[in-house]
Amino acid sequence: MLALVGLAYLHVSGFPSFLIRILEDQMVRTGLAVRFGEIRLDLFRGIVARETRLADARDPNHTLVQVDELVLVPNWHGLTRRERPLKALRITNATVAVPTPPDEKGASMFTARDAYATVLFREDGAVVVDRLSGLYCGIQLYVTGVLKPARTATPPAPGQSPFRFVTKVVRELNQVRVSALPQLDLSFDIDLARPLEGTARVRLRGQGMELRGAKVDEARIVVTMKDGAVEFEQFDLALYRGTVRFRGKYDIARGAFDLEVTSSTDPTAFAAFAPPEISQTIARELQVHDNPRIQVRYVLSPETGPLPQLQGSVMAGAFTLRGVDFLRVDFEFANHGPDLAITNALIVMREGRLTGHGQFNIESTDFSYELESTLDPPKLLPLMSPAMKRIVEPSWFGTSPHVVAQITGDFVDPDAFGYDAVVQAGECSYRGVKLTRASATLKLRQSQLETRDLRLVRPEGEATGSITANFNENWVDFDIACTANPNEMAPILGPRAATMMRSYRFGTRTDGNAKGRVDFDTPADTAWTAHVTGEKFSYWKFTADRAEANLVFTNNTFRIEDFKADFYDGQLTGNAQFDLLGTNTTYRFNLAVQRSDVNKMLTDISGKANATGFLTGQMELTGAGDDAHNLVGSGSLVLADGVLWEAPIFGLLSQILGNTKATSAKADFKIRDYAWRSDNLTVDRKSTRLNSSHSSVSRMPSSA
Repeated sequence: MLALVGLAYLHVSGFPSFLIRILEDQMVRTGLAVRFGEIRLDLFRGIVARETRLADARDPNHTLVQVDELVLVPNWHGLTRRERPLKALRITNATVAVPTPPDEKGASMFTARDAYATVLFREDGAVVVDRLSGLYCGIQLYVTGVLKPARTATPPAPGQSPFRFVTKVVRELNQVRVSALPQLDLSFDIDLARPLEGTARVRLRGQGMELRGAKVDEARIVVTMKDGAVEFEQFDLALYRGTVRFRGKYDIARGAFDLEVTSSTDPTAFAAFAPPEISQTIARELQVHDNPRIQVRYVLSPETGPLPQLQGSVMAGAFTLRGVDFLRVDFEFANHGPDLAITNALIVMREGRLTGHGQFNIESTDFSYELESTLDPPKLLPLMSPAMKRIVEPSWFGTSPHVVAQITGDFVDPDAFGYDAVVQAGECSYRGVKLTRASATLKLRQSQLETRDLRLVRPEGEATGSITANFNENWVDFDIACTANPNEMAPILGPRAATMMRSYRFGTRTDGNAKGRVDFDTPADTAWTAHVTGEKFSYWKFTADRAEANLVFTNNTFRIEDFKADFYDGQLTGNAQFDLLGTNTTYRFNLAVQRSDVNKMLTDISGKANATGFLTGQMELTGAGDDAHNLVGSGSLVLADGVLWEAPIFGLLSQILGNTKATSAKADFKIRDYAWRSDNLTVDRKSTRLNSSHSSVSRMPSSA
């Protein structure tokens, strides 16, 4: 009766705490620290323990295994001799949780549900896991192995466990989602006193798995650990119309490794494994159309010295990066220490290709490349730095240019970007200036572009010389000889140069040279000189068959000096000055004309004329803006050898003269208030001369 009562008590209330403590103390002698939440007697199953934790006796606070429920098989003989208290533990439909060593993010938990197993305690203190099975993240587990607890060896310091890599693997496996039931087989033989001498083998076979959004069609993995080294005998993944193969060995004890990865799948499938900001950038900017082939080998051995060596190759098919379409990209790379070398690079686009090689220093972020390209630079604008964009953006190419270049720079310092290049192009344009051919030698340093041996060819002529452009300070130095039309070429120097030249029109044959600086931020610092000779030069309504002049721009003042022109069968000489400071341009002309055809001149001014003769004279004229009422000037003129009475300069005097034809005239005059005034006008008509000693006034015609 007492025995029945005792059994009933153990079934209902469980073992008293002092008995549980005795059992726990006995287990410490085996090298394991065991903590039981409670122990009850199950009349059908035997002695059942709940919330059991197993730890290494050296570090009882560090749990090795946690089981929610198991059956204890006592070793009665061992209990009486205060030796091995348990023969075995039986796990049936339980949850087994194994915490892994902490890494920089902390510890993780390997948790198997619906677990079945028998754990045997051998006389030598070893723990044998006999056919543990269960479900882990939807994966069917089969685990066997031997764990030998340490009794005297010093436990590893926190964060120094040689199995920290297991934590990283478990953390990733905890995120696995499966549609079919993969199988994971694990066998091990580990002595906690000498963990690096242990052995383990993991084998995974499965289909239809998903990790961080990456869907794996099939996985075949075999990983072994022996003598402190982890070897990836097989690591094959089939996903996204390709495969990933991982082979190699990581010798933890020696600190050496030899790892190799080959891939023929879509690399964006692995973007989720990168840091969030990188993952989002890849998803937003990269679209792969043809899977690339990638091979990478990473080695650290006595042959490589203290620094690892990385080498590999990439053969990429069609893809789009930041909206730029590539047909093919190939290159090989090698990295030893901070230096990364790129060789046999090939980039193919619809418009051309690029070949080259270079290197990049990981520590200093400096880079240098040599290349030969027939790519279309504007097509690459989305990939360029801001400094490079400002140079390339105004350009257009009918056919891709041929570029041979050496490029240097620093990825964290845009101003360090520089290059030396030889460029040859066919039909193209820059800032809207169309060219049939162009070539130059370029040098860029600190956002300053030096252009030497420049040749820009247009149908009517060409420009040769040199240009230096500073893109930080927004100025351009130039030394140019030009036989092309200056009106058409001026926009290359910028919008202000184009605006200044708009008032002047040049014929198809022009020969000139110009030298100086255009400063777009500080116009007062703009200064340049030029000499121009051209045919069919025109300004306002006047046209010269041939003209020659020196042009000077300084201190916001534009001057035309030593102007000479074949002017309506005569000669026109003089100079002019335009003050451009402020919003209202002021100007001054000083001109002299020698026997120019009046009829041709009046035809250009008004569109019609009924006068003949030749004009000789000189004039000084000042004005502001485009309002003729602001004109002020003086001069003298002689009209001779013609029929002059309809000439606009006579105004109302033509009515006084009637139909009698004037054959010559001369006068000194002044211009003010939109009228010209003369005090000594003399007009000859046949045998009659008309002299005016009083002021004669004529309103300037509207065409003036």
